[in-house]
Amino acid sequence: MKVAIAAIENHLKSEVEIHFGRADWFCIYDTEKDNYAFVENFVRHQKENAGCDAAEMLINNGINMAVAGRFGSKVSEILRENQIQMIVIQKDMKIKDIIDKIKETQTHTAEIK
Repeated sequence: MKVAIAAIENHLKSEVEIHFGRADWFCIYDTEKDNYAFVENFVRHQKENAGCDAAEMLINNGINMAVAGRFGSKVSEILRENQIQMIVIQKDMKIKDIIDKIKETQTHTAEIK
């Protein structure tokens, strides 16, 4: 599974960006390979459709899940249509915290099976 995490900066100690489409970076975490890469969000400064274009770019990169503080209604629609799960965080979290939570959840799920 590939998870796109909206990020303010391009390192694991960065906080998660509140606004999905305006994130400077996206951390793409691959759960199967247990690796990550940061991708710059080149559309973040567009006056319109920044979120939609960012969503399309991430979908083309094969993501299955997106994490941010909020998703606009148009972005939510695009992600839902493409069966991308959206996770909304409620507090300031670091990219590493999100990755650790994903690993913890996967380990717990594996133990249940």
